[in-house]
Amino acid sequence: MVLSYVNIILKNLIAFLYTPFLLKYLGQSEYGIYQMTNSVIMGLSVLSMGFSGSYVRFYMKFKTAKDKKSIDSLNGMYLLLFLGMALLSLILGSILVLNTKKFFGSSFTAREVETTKILMGILLLNIVLTFPSAVFDCNILANEKLKYQQLRQIAQTIMVPIISIPLILLGFGSVVIVITQTVTTFLLLLLNIKFSITRLNMRFSFSDIPLILLKEVIIFSLFVLLSQVIDMVNNNVPSFIVGMFLGAKEVAIYSVASQIKNLFFMLSVGLSGVYVPYINELVSNGTSQKNLLNLMIKVGRIQLIVLTFILGGFIAIGKYFIIIWAGSDNIQAYYLVILMILPVLVPLSQNVGIEIQKAMNMHYFRSTVYSIFAIINIGVTIFSVIKFGVIGSISGYVVATVCANGFVMNWYYQKKMGLSMGSFWKSVANIFIPFFVGTTTILIVSNYINDVTLITFLVLGSVYSAIYIVLYLFISATDLELSSIKKLVRKKN
Repeated sequence: MVLSYVNIILKNLIAFLYTPFLLKYLGQSEYGIYQMTNSVIMGLSVLSMGFSGSYVRFYMKFKTAKDKKSIDSLNGMYLLLFLGMALLSLILGSILVLNTKKFFGSSFTAREVETTKILMGILLLNIVLTFPSAVFDCNILANEKLKYQQLRQIAQTIMVPIISIPLILLGFGSVVIVITQTVTTFLLLLLNIKFSITRLNMRFSFSDIPLILLKEVIIFSLFVLLSQVIDMVNNNVPSFIVGMFLGAKEVAIYSVASQIKNLFFMLSVGLSGVYVPYINELVSNGTSQKNLLNLMIKVGRIQLIVLTFILGGFIAIGKYFIIIWAGSDNIQAYYLVILMILPVLVPLSQNVGIEIQKAMNMHYFRSTVYSIFAIINIGVTIFSVIKFGVIGSISGYVVATVCANGFVMNWYYQKKMGLSMGSFWKSVANIFIPFFVGTTTILIVSNYINDVTLITFLVLGSVYSAIYIVLYLFISATDLELSSIKKLVRKKN
């Protein structure tokens, strides 16, 4: 778990240092194009996520039964499936690349259209390479080799900017970034193959794949895949819509906000992802609903503490942060971030619930509900972007998140899965006290400050942090959390 958060912190630290550099040397328009193409083409990777999410469940099932033959068949079947998806992504991506002018010709200049086409083509190759790599990633996760996985991801995070920054300074532009990403992806594929085969003894059987297993995997995975497609629509399509109707500079504003939003998602998923093998093992062994709820509360509290602490600080002093980090041209990103993050605090604190659904094979309802609201999201977003500009780009996302993730899924956890959501919310509610008090205090104080300097920014941030931490320790923290903090302090001393 520690390495997971080190990885998340490092990724976001590099991203925050990297973004001002890219805005300066690429310019607002090219930066917007790079972020949009990255978002659109990486959306194809969602094809692998449904099957990746199901691999652990079936692997743990066969591991519990000590059925090595079925594991080998599972590996062979997944490799064939992922190679098939690599081919499908190549076909779909090629259609996007060939129709770049049709999609963006009315809002982009001829040069911007050409740049978009080149970036999409290179990133498409990157995505095709990620599919076979995903098979080995799944096996590494199922074997709980999290240290290797996190260290490998850290290496990838560091390599791309280290290689690309000098080349950008030499004038190569955004193309060099995506080339670096693709080369890095290929090297990591080779590392994954070597580690899985030599260290984990991963083997593949293609001659004896039971049709009943293939059918079970496909049915389970299709609904996981559907959920991932919906998440992709909710998170990535607004950028595409902004590009189609407004232009590259507005895409840059949306991308700045989206990058900060992704920090919150990584912080949440990074923690719940660590528990995926454990959750599947618990469910396979027939654990009680009470134990699953307690795990959901334990992880949900940690997620909310981290998320509300960062969000409160951003609301209080984030406007100045946006100006010094991304420039005053992107000041609208401040409002976009707040509108994006407030409604997702609920689902981000309940990510463990999603993994419990998958492990219990009860994820079909979620996929169906998300599908309905994804369509609503697209319609509302297009209307709002045309009517209100870039600020309107998140309206559909907010509606879909509040209704589907908030109200409907909490009803489902309670009524159909037997998880007491009343107990969940009673257990996490006091975390919002330091969030509201700290944020409100700093907002009131900052209203009396006419000119916020770097020193003022740091002082306000420090005061906010002190208020939040003190209130958390004296009001919100549970005995278990206080005990864990004391143990951590003793270790450091």
